Amino acid sequence: MITTKKVLQAVRQHGGAKWLFWALCLLLGYALATQLARDRQQTFDQAVQLNQTLLGRQLDYTTLLLQQLTLANTAAPQSINTDWPAFVVAAGFQHKVDIGNRDAFEVQQSHRRRALFLIREYRDPASATWMESSAWFPAPARSHYLPLASLSPDRPGGRLGHLLGLDLAADRFFASAIKTAISSGEMQASKPFTYRDGTPGLAFVRAAYAGGVLPGATAERLSQVSGVAVAFVDISQLLPPLPGNSPLQLSISSAPGTTQPASVPAAAVPFSALQTLRQTLIMPDTMLPYALQLSLPAAGWLPWLLFAGALLGAGMLSRRLFRPAPPMPEPALPPVVAPPPLAALEHVALQTMDEAVLLLSVRNQVLYANARAMVLTGDSGLQGKLLDSADFGICYPRNQRRVHVLPRLIEKKVRAMLPPGSILIDAHGQECEIEGEFIPLNDAANVAVRYLLCFRHVGKLRQDMVAALKASEMQLKKHQDELARVARINTLGEMSSGVAHEINQPLSAIMSYNEACLAMMDDANPDPVLLRISLVSSVRQANRAGQIIRRLRELASRKQPEVAPLNINDALRSALDLTKNELAAREVIVTTDLAEDLPQVMADSIQLEQVIINLIKNAVDAMAEKNRSDEPMRIFAYSERRGRHIRLGIRDNGTGIPENILPHVFDPFYSSKSEGMGLGLTISQTIIESIGGRLAARNLETGGAEFSLTVPVIKNSHPDKKEEQQ
Repeated sequence: MITTKKVLQAVRQHGGAKWLFWALCLLLGYALATQLARDRQQTFDQAVQLNQTLLGRQLDYTTLLLQQLTLANTAAPQSINTDWPAFVVAAGFQHKVDIGNRDAFEVQQSHRRRALFLIREYRDPASATWMESSAWFPAPARSHYLPLASLSPDRPGGRLGHLLGLDLAADRFFASAIKTAISSGEMQASKPFTYRDGTPGLAFVRAAYAGGVLPGATAERLSQVSGVAVAFVDISQLLPPLPGNSPLQLSISSAPGTTQPASVPAAAVPFSALQTLRQTLIMPDTMLPYALQLSLPAAGWLPWLLFAGALLGAGMLSRRLFRPAPPMPEPALPPVVAPPPLAALEHVALQTMDEAVLLLSVRNQVLYANARAMVLTGDSGLQGKLLDSADFGICYPRNQRRVHVLPRLIEKKVRAMLPPGSILIDAHGQECEIEGEFIPLNDAANVAVRYLLCFRHVGKLRQDMVAALKASEMQLKKHQDELARVARINTLGEMSSGVAHEINQPLSAIMSYNEACLAMMDDANPDPVLLRISLVSSVRQANRAGQIIRRLRELASRKQPEVAPLNINDALRSALDLTKNELAAREVIVTTDLAEDLPQVMADSIQLEQVIINLIKNAVDAMAEKNRSDEPMRIFAYSERRGRHIRLGIRDNGTGIPENILPHVFDPFYSSKSEGMGLGLTISQTIIESIGGRLAARNLETGGAEFSLTVPVIKNSHPDKKEEQQ
């Protein structure tokens, strides 16, 4: 019978086994360091991706803000919402002032501010003195000026108070960007500068032209420019501040030509945990003259501790396994008592890991728990307990209830990852999100004899960044809704003439009926039947005028969408009523084919009508561009049932959509019309997608184009019919 003693003797007789043992120990230390490097690289890459996405959303918001300021300059300045995020220091629209209007403009601004206002400039080229009053002088005579006069919020003692009156068109920080913005019609960024408190600053500018139309020739744009929209940005606030306990570091430097370096992959450099990871956030297709760099310092002493523990454990075990065999005692002498065994160091590496490790028996007893497992579970006496009597639990939310994970994994006896969003409840009732893996350990007969559970706490850094990204998305959604409201006001202004005619009709009818009633009252024997008919008709026309006014107020209102069941045919008929006069003025023939007994859909009636009005107006504009002789302009509107969805389409007989423009019709600020903003179809697509629908465009084989929206019906709206989705 082979005993353990004989095995040790055989191992000692082969010196090569000692070196093999050392090699295995070194391989174990190498594997632990490699895993640490991969975890650090993965956490760093996720942080870079989140910050890259957040930076892109902040710059997109700046573009929307400048578009809104340019639009409000000619539409409705009171509609601008100044509840801006922290990175926007101030913004406003700066009007172009000709030399003949300079005196009147300075007097007007001085009266408004109750303080002397002059168009100024500083003549000292040193950037360190441009904030001193001694370096400022009145601007000399020029053909025109772009003075900084309108800022929101307007704080005289703020970071921009000393710049009021600065001629931006002749300033060394802003002149180049303004000149390029006027000639190109696009957003431009100024040179970097420093605010009074020392924070890095930047200004984004966009030009506006007379009539709101970009002139075709570059030479005409300077003469027709009406002003520029300016947004001053604090570069240090573009990204949210990192938590105080975060190992990440964010640095900002002025580097116009910086290119994005490649990050070091953990697989190629296993010991990248000993290095400092760096990544520069560079946004493509933007003029951001700053380099925002995210870095993660080296792990420090932790990889060396893993190696030291592995080597120390290997040395102790090697000394015990491969020491020379003690001589056999002589029969006459008493047996030699072996020295007490040294303290076991088999689990040094596991005790220093940042990952919790539990070894369970088939009877659900905790055979081993490392230090990290005891810290996360809050139970220092966890080792030796049964799972039923342990003070911790692992579960995940499902349908608003907690489902325990470990019993199900033990019952299945298969290797599996913990479900995403799993929660650890420790002995004190505290909760934290974890991720990990459950591994059954099988014997030679493929029967589970042990269970290994490894899990780690999802880092607070990742949670904070996800929360910051969600907050940014909510802020961006808020301003997109505000921009949609401004677009509705523009649509309302375009329909004002037709609406005035629509209201005049019931008012004229009311006056005619009342005059008829007064004439009949003068008769000796007035006919009561005719009086009643006239009064009822007058009341009906008054109700009609009230409905028109209420509909227009709801279209321009700022209230939140009120989603409710409605019939999509009613929304189409209401949209056709609102555009009836404009269609008649352009001699557009409208034909409808509406399916009967359609189920209801969940939507906001005002928003749905706005989408249909946008589609009708686009169809009319497309047909107006076609050179017609005898062919009239026609619009065909239809609705139909498509399984669990309803489809509503608007067709025209215009020129159709060019193939190079068709993939971009729903992109923001993309318009084939010189006077178009490029927001109507984008806002319409957002409204339809918010209720689970889809907005599509295509060209017809017979000529013209079709825009169709598909929205889901309310579940069980027709319980007697069982429809299959097509």
